[in-house]
Amino acid sequence: NLAEGIKSLERATHFNFRFVQAYATLASAYLMNGEVEKSIGACESALKAEPDFPIAHNNLAIAYMEQGDFEKAIQHADRAVALGYEVAPQIMEELAAHRAG
Repeated sequence: NLAEGIKSLERATHFNFRFVQAYATLASAYLMNGEVEKSIGACESALKAEPDFPIAHNNLAIAYMEQGDFEKAIQHADRAVALGYEVAPQIMEELAAHRAG
């Protein structure tokens, strides 16, 4: 179940703080569990270890969208794209409505 998966991922990141894929998966699990702040924290931890990790930028874009912080969501979605990640078209369409200009 989701709670057990979260606990396992938390343990994995506790023992290896550079395990960026585990942080990204943990961030997604937190989002599925409605824990947006924890998701943001997991992404930030991944980016501390690997600043150009596109999945963390993508997950941050989603988390900030959940919070209604579209400026930050746009920044992270654009960074993910710049790093070669294919952000979901639905996310880019929603963010397009919030871009200045």
